[in-house]
Order: sequence, then C-alpha cells, then structure tokens
Amino acid sequence: MLLIGGADSIRPLLGDAMSRFSKANDFTLVNNFTINHADKLSDGRHFMSTCAPQGVWLDLYDIEFTHRVEWQDDNYEKRPPGSPDFKLRSVFTARGTTKDTITVFRVPDGKVAQFSEIQVMVKPLPKGKVGGEKRSSTLDRVGFSGMSSKSVPPEGLMSGEPGTLLYVDPTTDTWPSEHDKPYLQLEGYIDEAEFSALMQRLSMTAAPVRKATVRMVAELFEHEVDASLSEPWHHKDYGLLLRGEDKAYGFTRARVESVSVAFKPTTISEDDADDADEPKTAKPISMDNLPPDMVSKISKDMLVKIEKRLGVLTGIVGFSAAFVVGKILLG
Repeated sequence: MLLIGGADSIRPLLGDAMSRFSKANDFTLVNNFTINHADKLSDGRHFMSTCAPQGVWLDLYDIEFTHRVEWQDDNYEKRPPGSPDFKLRSVFTARGTTKDTITVFRVPDGKVAQFSEIQVMVKPLPKGKVGGEKRSSTLDRVGFSGMSSKSVPPEGLMSGEPGTLLYVDPTTDTWPSEHDKPYLQLEGYIDEAEFSALMQRLSMTAAPVRKATVRMVAELFEHEVDASLSEPWHHKDYGLLLRGEDKAYGFTRARVESVSVAFKPTTISEDDADDADEPKTAKPISMDNLPPDMVSKISKDMLVKIEKRLGVLTGIVGFSAAFVVGKILLG
C-alpha cells in the first residue's frame, strides 16, 4: 500500500484496488450477514463470506473536543419527571487511518466505494448501554468465519449495539455537508465516567500528541479463505454491505473498544531550569544584568550629574582658597 504526505497527513492511495467485494454478480445473499460465492469446496459447499465482529485499528490525527448543548430524548432510557430538557454534551472527534481496506458494496452491483480513512466521533453514554444485548467481541466470529464458516444468524452477532459505522454519499444526499465525496464515519460510545476522565486528562495538558489510536469493532464481511490464512498484522480486505435501495446512506453496527493518546514528554533546558529556580525579582540589580539601552541611558545621566557636582565642588574650592589667601595677606 502506498502512502503520501507526512506523519500528520497520511492517506492511502486506494485507486482501483481489487477486493473480494469489487464484483458481486455471483454473490448469493443467504441473509444480511452471510454470502455464498459461486465457487465450491471439494465437499460441494460454497465458499462463504460472513459478516462478524472485526477489530480495526485506527491511527488518529486532527483530534478535537467539541462541547455543545443537546435536547434530551428517551431513546436509551426513560427520564424521570423533572429532568432537564437540555444537557451539556462533549464529543471527541478525529480523523482515523487504517492499514486495512473497507469496500462498500451492493449485491449484485459490486463495489460502490473503498476506504482506508474513517471520520471518528466518540460520545458518552450511560453505563451498561455499550455492548448491546450479547456483548459480542471479535472472539465470537471464530465459529462463523475461516475454516469453520457457517451462516450467521439473521439478526447478526452485535444486536443492540448503539454505535455505528456509517457510509455517507453527500453527492446524492439533500442535506448540506462539509464533505464533497463519500466517506465513512464511526459513531461510537464509551461510558460517561470514563469519557469525562479522558476529556479532563486531554484538556489539562499542553504537551504535543505523539500517537493516538482507536480500536474499532464492527460487523464487516470477510472471505473465509482470508480469515483462515491471514495474520493479525496483515492487510485485511473487509466489506460493508449496503442493504436496501438508499444510495446516500448505509451502516453496520460498530463499537469503540479502546481510545489511547500518548503525549511527548516536555523538557526544560538547563538555562530555563536555573531561571525557574530563582525569580527575577530576587536577582541583584547591577550593570551586568541590565539591557544595553538602559545602560546607555544610565551612563549618560550619571555623567551629567558628575559634571554638575564637579562644577559645584570647583566653586567651593575656589571660594575657600580665595578666603584663605585673603586672610593671610590682610593679617
């Protein structure tokens, strides 16, 4: 995979990279989470691609925190009487890149778009909501992918998960957008207490970010041969199926499993450290620690004062000498 740009602007060159999901004219949908391919194994079973929880690591750039006030609805829990209608919400946003490829596709049309970059949005949610009904992890896909592939249940393996990996095509959508081409957006959640602690820690430091990552778990298709032969560090070829007739949106369930932010250590030079130990007001005033313009001004003022004093002293000495001489002459 080719990369362009510096460390802060990594973007894979996707081009027309071939994927297992680039062509789908011979795909047979068993259900929304299971695909049979035309090719068969020696025992007569069709090769399969199954949609199961997949772990995807994202390197984060352009990290931001946004604070806003939002209207509260009853989507996740019934609010007790007297609850405020609005609540202050904070959102963690970033741009994420991955070594893997996610191909958005339709059956039987094939590839719609390809991505190795995802817009990341993380929000807080009350404890106990993240994980859905089954609290599925990547281990749950073992029985449905690879050499042990079998049809995934019609409801999938991450039912009830509140987070989503969303495909958006702003070119076919009537809503205004800051994007001018299709993109993927991860909308994930973490528990409110941990989100607040993360936000506080990120807000308290001015140190530059060295590295930031998010691990996403999402229901994505993978061919059983790739699932059997690939290692965790290999490039992965995933598919996101667009269901229905909507051409502007598509989604799959997803979860933010971890957020990690590492900061560069802040160092102080020896000169700065010495200055920090002794306040400037404690330093003795001398000609050595004054700026040149002030030294010049002080020197000029001192010369004027010295000349005036010498003039006065000369007058006094002259008057005294004349008085003494006169007294001697007059007896």
